Amino acid sequence: MQTEERALTVALGPGAKTWLNRTGALLGLAGVVFVGIRLQGYASEIDFRRLGTGGYVAIAALAGLYGASNLLLALGWQKLLHHVQTPVSRSWAIHAYAVSQLAKYVPGNIFQFAGRQAIGLAAGIGNGPLAKSTGYELAFLTIGGALFSPLVLPLITPGAPAWLGWFSFAVAMAGALWLAIIVGGADLGMAAVCCAAFLACSGLVFAAVFGLAGSPASLALYPTIAGAYVLAWLVGLVTPGAPAGIGVREAVLLFLLGGLSSGPVILLAVVMGRIITVLGDLLFFAGGQIAGRTHRTAKARD
Repeated sequence: MQTEERALTVALGPGAKTWLNRTGALLGLAGVVFVGIRLQGYASEIDFRRLGTGGYVAIAALAGLYGASNLLLALGWQKLLHHVQTPVSRSWAIHAYAVSQLAKYVPGNIFQFAGRQAIGLAAGIGNGPLAKSTGYELAFLTIGGALFSPLVLPLITPGAPAWLGWFSFAVAMAGALWLAIIVGGADLGMAAVCCAAFLACSGLVFAAVFGLAGSPASLALYPTIAGAYVLAWLVGLVTPGAPAGIGVREAVLLFLLGGLSSGPVILLAVVMGRIITVLGDLLFFAGGQIAGRTHRTAKARD
C-alpha cells in the first residue's frame, strides 16, 4: 500500500492477516465455482447455433462492457473509503473488489461483503471504515436503483408519454446526486455518480441483449427496458438468500416486459443476460488479478 495506507494498519499478527487473506480468497474461489456451475446450466438452456457469428461477437462485446463497468463500483468504493478517512490506492481497491465480487454467486447474497471485509482487515483497515463504506455503497445502489423507476412508466401506464418518465428520471437523479455532493462532499458525490453510472450501463447492456434475443423493441424503448432491468436487479439485491438475485430478477422482468414481447423471448434475453454478466464478472476478476500485481509491484518499490 501507499504510505497513507500503512498508517491505517491495525494490530493484527502475521497469522491473523494470513487467515483473513485466505478467507477472502476462498470466498472468491467459491464464487468462481458457483459461476462455473451457473454457466453450465445456462449453456443448456440456449440453442447457440441460432445466434450465428454476429451473435457470439455481440455477446463477447457486451460481456467486456459489463466487466469494465464493474470498475465503476470499485472506484466508487475507493472514494467511499477516502470519505471515511481511509485512503487506499486505486489498484488495491480494484483488486480487493474484483476478488470478493464473485462471492455474490454463493447462496446467501452476502459473501461478497464478507470477503471484502476480510481482505480489508488483512490489509490493515479497521472494521468500522469497511462497514461504513459497505453501508454507503448499499444505500447508493438501493436509492439509485429506485430512481430508475420512472423509466418504466410506459410499461405500467401504457398511455403515459415516454418523455415524462425520462424527464422524471433525469430530475430525480440530478437532485439525488446534487444532494450527495452537498451532504458528503466530492468523495461521496463521486461515489454516487459511479454507482448510478454502473446501474445505467448494466441496464443498457440488458436492453441490447433484449434486442439480440429477437425482441422488436425500438431504440426509443431502450431506456424503458434498461429501467426495468435495474428495478429487477434491485429487487434481486434486496431479496435475502438469492445468490446474485437469481430467480427473483427473472420473475420481475417477465412481469414488467410482458407487454413488449413474448415470454420465450424475454426468458431467452434473461438467460443470455445472465451469461453476459457472469462472463463480465469473470473478466473483471481477471482484471483484478492484474491490478493486484500492479499494487504489489508499487508497494515493493516504496
